[in-house]
Amino acid sequence: MQTMSTFSLPALVGGQYVFTAVLRETADTVLYAATQKNMRREVVVETLRPHAMTDPLKEQAFLEKARAQARMSGGIIASSLELFFAVGTWHLAKERVEGTPLDEMVANGHLLPAADICELMQALCHICISMDMEGIEGEPFRLQNLYYTAPGFRLRNPALGGERSRTTSRRVLTAAAADLLELVDLCSPYASELCDVLHRMHYPANWTPLSPIHYDEELVRLLLCYYQQHGRS
Repeated sequence: MQTMSTFSLPALVGGQYVFTAVLRETADTVLYAATQKNMRREVVVETLRPHAMTDPLKEQAFLEKARAQARMSGGIIASSLELFFAVGTWHLAKERVEGTPLDEMVANGHLLPAADICELMQALCHICISMDMEGIEGEPFRLQNLYYTAPGFRLRNPALGGERSRTTSRRVLTAAAADLLELVDLCSPYASELCDVLHRMHYPANWTPLSPIHYDEELVRLLLCYYQQHGRS
């Protein structure tokens, strides 16, 4: 399906956002790279296409997703900055995530220390636990939504509108465990112990609603052992 930008670029929208390029498109939304003039920072803005505004269900879905993402900002999750109405439609400004996508790292054969992957997997467990408690649905896990940066990892906000499925955490964490195995430097300390946890997460014999908490506890114990021997970097 061929789509096109809602605006001729560059475009000033909402009095302070200069849209400069199209990053992604769907039938109902466009994601723009933008500069927020008053804050002097680079952001992204997701825009609901004007034709979607004529459908109350599509407008409601966009707003529900925006509100869910605002509730899930924090930790490694990229921040939602502002929901605003301009030029006849809704826009959601978000943090522009910088760094190297993890799918690109896998494709290039890059590896990371087990401790880094352990911390990332623990963060993903925390996110799933929080979304379970809040009843927020989330996107499927994809490596291209995670970025490796100098301070650590950043994750595109995974929150969606609608009711959370009982199987969402299982689907997210089993997929993450399998994909992140490919990034573990097997020569790094505690790599074999971490790989054992990830293998069990990917093939859970008796997955329960409490499994994210149990795996989080295992990862905490593994990290404590690592820090006791090697200290925090």
